Amino acid sequence: MPSRRFKLPVLSRLSWAWLGFAALGLGVAVYSANDGGRTRAAVAMAVEGIERLAPPERRDAVEAPPERLAAGAPAIVAEEAAADAPLDPYALDAEDALSGVGDAAAPYEDPAADVIITVDGVPARAIGQAQAKKSAAAMTPVSAPDEGLLRRSAYGQIPRIGADGRRPSKIYAKNFAPGKGPHVALIVGGLGLNRALTERAIDDLPPQVTLAFAPYAKDLIFWTKRARDAGHEIMIEIPMENRSSDVEALGPAALLTSRSAEENAQRLDWILSRFQGYFGATNYLGAKFSGDRDAIEPLLARIEAAGLSYVDDTGGIDRDAKKGAAASVDRLVDPGYGENATQTRRDLEALEKTAAAGGDALGKTYVYDATLDDIVEWTASLEGKGLTLAPASAVLALRAGDR
Repeated sequence: MPSRRFKLPVLSRLSWAWLGFAALGLGVAVYSANDGGRTRAAVAMAVEGIERLAPPERRDAVEAPPERLAAGAPAIVAEEAAADAPLDPYALDAEDALSGVGDAAAPYEDPAADVIITVDGVPARAIGQAQAKKSAAAMTPVSAPDEGLLRRSAYGQIPRIGADGRRPSKIYAKNFAPGKGPHVALIVGGLGLNRALTERAIDDLPPQVTLAFAPYAKDLIFWTKRARDAGHEIMIEIPMENRSSDVEALGPAALLTSRSAEENAQRLDWILSRFQGYFGATNYLGAKFSGDRDAIEPLLARIEAAGLSYVDDTGGIDRDAKKGAAASVDRLVDPGYGENATQTRRDLEALEKTAAAGGDALGKTYVYDATLDDIVEWTASLEGKGLTLAPASAVLALRAGDR
């Protein structure tokens, strides 16, 4: 009797698909059971404080290599740490801590809409498609991060004065030739939290406008490079304790008067490591912190030692301060929305008058759609009024007698 060959049963395509899904599920279960719980820990672990990011005994072991930092990788490599080691907050898909500030004056909070880290659901023009016409000279890229001006910290690379004496405040300042008339500068802050507004600010605002980025924002290395390539000098924002806001809403990196100088220094190092290539830092809120001498002086000392400029908008630092690299804005320009829609234009006009009377003026505001429209229109009108739009670093240099 001839032997029969064994044949596989004939299965429908649907049956094969179910078998494939079952095999895939089995593979995932086996992997999860053998990965030491790292996947579950990454999802479940909350960030309770910046000190937990890199305990002293593990700091050297978990710092990311320079090539990963350059590519936008987190400063802390969780895979190289123990299963119960603290995680880097960059890796957590959490809402930006600054978006919930309860202070009525908090510029990151728009009462008309929820502020989120990115706005990918809103149609936007292609990245890199600039709308404003800018001269080639104005769009000359600002210097890229220089390894000679960086040092390793527990949280990543942060600025330092170079061995040859070069300072980030000079190297990363926008090249600028002073004009004949009074100079007026404007810093636009709150960038990085909203993709569409960040792109608009980079593309639509004149390159002489200085851009400041929030430390909790996503994709900071990408956005700050785009800003420098478009000719904007950049700054990093430091969240600080205000007199009326909820300190918890400022996030784990906030500088508080209730914390020791060492605790605030740890948080400052984390903030300064978020991206590179900025010429200075500026506050976000912080009226209480800036008004506390014991709190603000160690901060200013560390900023100065890092070779950075510092711009304050709380009034806690003298406008004409010549010591170190700290200065105050002449006017905090109201972002203007709703019933205050015309306040932005009034504040910008007041900034013009300050420049005309004193030879220069430095203002600061925060990004909103209406604010950007007003600034574009205002900057285009300055030349006809005999005023020169200048980067913030240029006004600081003029005040210090460096130009």
